[in-house]
Amino acid sequence: MSRIIKITRINIGIVVAGLLMALLFMAGCAAQSGGRHPDQSIITKKLEQKINTGKNKSPNVLLVLLDDVGYADLGAYGSEIDTPNIDRLAQNGLRYNNFHATPTCSPTRAAVLTGREPHRVGMGLITRYDFGPRFPAFRGRINPAAATVAQVLQQAGYGTYALGKWHLTPPSQVGPAGPFGNWPLGKGFDRFYGFMPGSTDQFAPELIEDNKVVDQDYGKDYNLTRDLMDHAITMIRTHQSYAGERPFFMYVCTPGMHAPHQAPQQYLEKYRGQYDEGWDAMRAQRFARQKEMGLIPQNAVLPENDERIQPWQSLDVNQKKAYARLQEVYAGFLNQTDVELGRLFNELKALGELDNTLIIVMSDNGGSQEGKLNGCVNHSSYLTPYSESIPDIVARLDDIGGPDSDSNYPIGWAQVSNSPFPYFKQDTYGGGINVPFIVHCPAKLKAKNEIRNQYHYAADVMPTILEMLGLEMPDVFNGYEQLPVDGISMSYTFDDPAAKDRRTRQFYRMGHNRGIYDEGWTAVARHKSGDDYDDDKWSLYNLKEDFVEANDLSEQYPEKVEDLKKLWKAEAEEVNADFMIDPKYPGFFGGLAIKAIKAMKGPKEKDYVFYSGTPHVDQKSAPKFIDRPYTITIPVVREKGNEEGVLFANGNNDSGFVLYIKNDKAVFEYNYCANVPSFGKLYIIESSIQVPTGKSEIQFEFEKTGKLAGIGKLFINGKEAGRVNMPETIVSRLSHEGFDIGRDRNKRISTSYTDSFPFTGQIEKVIIWVGIK
Repeated sequence: MSRIIKITRINIGIVVAGLLMALLFMAGCAAQSGGRHPDQSIITKKLEQKINTGKNKSPNVLLVLLDDVGYADLGAYGSEIDTPNIDRLAQNGLRYNNFHATPTCSPTRAAVLTGREPHRVGMGLITRYDFGPRFPAFRGRINPAAATVAQVLQQAGYGTYALGKWHLTPPSQVGPAGPFGNWPLGKGFDRFYGFMPGSTDQFAPELIEDNKVVDQDYGKDYNLTRDLMDHAITMIRTHQSYAGERPFFMYVCTPGMHAPHQAPQQYLEKYRGQYDEGWDAMRAQRFARQKEMGLIPQNAVLPENDERIQPWQSLDVNQKKAYARLQEVYAGFLNQTDVELGRLFNELKALGELDNTLIIVMSDNGGSQEGKLNGCVNHSSYLTPYSESIPDIVARLDDIGGPDSDSNYPIGWAQVSNSPFPYFKQDTYGGGINVPFIVHCPAKLKAKNEIRNQYHYAADVMPTILEMLGLEMPDVFNGYEQLPVDGISMSYTFDDPAAKDRRTRQFYRMGHNRGIYDEGWTAVARHKSGDDYDDDKWSLYNLKEDFVEANDLSEQYPEKVEDLKKLWKAEAEEVNADFMIDPKYPGFFGGLAIKAIKAMKGPKEKDYVFYSGTPHVDQKSAPKFIDRPYTITIPVVREKGNEEGVLFANGNNDSGFVLYIKNDKAVFEYNYCANVPSFGKLYIIESSIQVPTGKSEIQFEFEKTGKLAGIGKLFINGKEAGRVNMPETIVSRLSHEGFDIGRDRNKRISTSYTDSFPFTGQIEKVIIWVGIK
């Protein structure tokens, strides 16, 4: 394994003065009586290792984690997109051209926060995968034996604040009632304002404040990234007002650039026409600027495009129009993200804290291939057997990036994002793992506007922070003996650009894709689901001579490939990641993995009861209706006989279903990507009888007739009042929005009403039964 830091002392922070005096007094009394206070040694360490406060206080820390931002997306890394605020940090600090994340979001976040390889701490995949205790590398949460940097700094006296994306809690624990141990406040943060899943909507997000759902309707001018920075600034101002003698740690995880790509109108208009040259030209331009900046060797050769990407000049007019607009939105979104971060940086300067704040800006992985060949306007189109066609996208060109879209760019632009490296997020090639990394701290760094080329990895962030603050990790934290720390502090590189690499080996795995780096060589494999793992094609690169992975040497050095494959296996065993989890693969723990995957999908049959007043339920923790029979039963009271409104709403305008009463009729609507012209559908049942005055029971039943198909039936007081054939339903989860009782919050599922259409009668509860798939 890579060098493991063994950390031996407990570092505890500021304790209120009166409490310290009382504890010392107790310790003294115990000593005088010939005994020993059981916590005396710990108390002594608290006194010896407290952080600096007041005028000479220890540095603050601001850790900014961008989402799906490729190596070449920032101006400081060769982009044409305006990111002046982040670029200014690079101009007054250090850029790393050889820094690596994991190939996807949750594992990188776990590595950054814990200083450990993510499989070691239970986050080998994203949070939705919890394979149970037999597979400790895949639990969808951080093992309590891996304390986070926030927990260490919180105990050392820092104020700790988290904003934006969390994505470190399994779906079974993200509901409004918790449990909260794997929420931000359970992992060392004093305050949290953000969202729990991997992505959310810029105009209608699913937000959490501390441990509570933010249950509100958003106005037309609302924007999530702006809101997050408003809260970040308020948190810092509050901290400085009431605890300014103490330093703070702020962890800001931007929603950008994860899809959906959305931004205020002025940013969308700013980039109109700027990508008409196409992805081949833009990739070449970024590559040239990277050479001019000294980020890549002068003799580097641009790797070939992914074989799925068509040359720009071969595209027709509508393809170019659609693809250029999707990239314009991406650029606008990133530009806005930089502007909002700039407000936070300026606030630090105004408060006199900028120079004494260690700022790190990085990305969690490379640009994403999830937009596939065409990109999309409707996110839920991914959840169907279809993809949006070019005519679909062109028909909604003016919607792209606005509140009526959930857009994503095509892989041709993702390849540009990841220049000069091949491939994408989810891949263990450079395009998936080489990411921008910037360090800024005038009080600690002498160098300005310099590049460092030492090989480093996401797990190195926490040791770097602790070393710069003069703090250490405990052997035991909250009663848990701590796992080894895999990270290596990067501080040795700060003042010595020629320093020899201290990280000489790194293991990578993303699902079925594998990679290993060792002493300048890297071997990588992309797995095709259903194939034998022994048949995977491994590529080999000598990064000392071929930094950009343009020349595959696997056929020239087959022995080297075999050596690195063996090394990958050994490294995988060290972090519990050595078994394969493709359910189509019969061997190598495959049988156990299949059972774990089936168990992960939850109970085959389940009843739910949600009472009136239940706050909005996140889409990750909502009942799973997909490809299952289900019933939704809602007892209501209409005392006057004219009450109406939404009873139950699940999803948003991209996809979802809603049950409501209007004009004395019960109505069910199922939105199957209805805004996509080529394949969208809207299933509607309007009751053939009126909903009576007084108490009544409204029920919808989905009778499954085939895979993802069934018949929808509407009942009033047990009497069938209508039905509709539903030959196609959504393949996976619905949209970016969960469910509400008594209204359709935010992005409306139906066009039959304009506001949230709150029910004016009484809802006792919502009873849901979900049957066997």
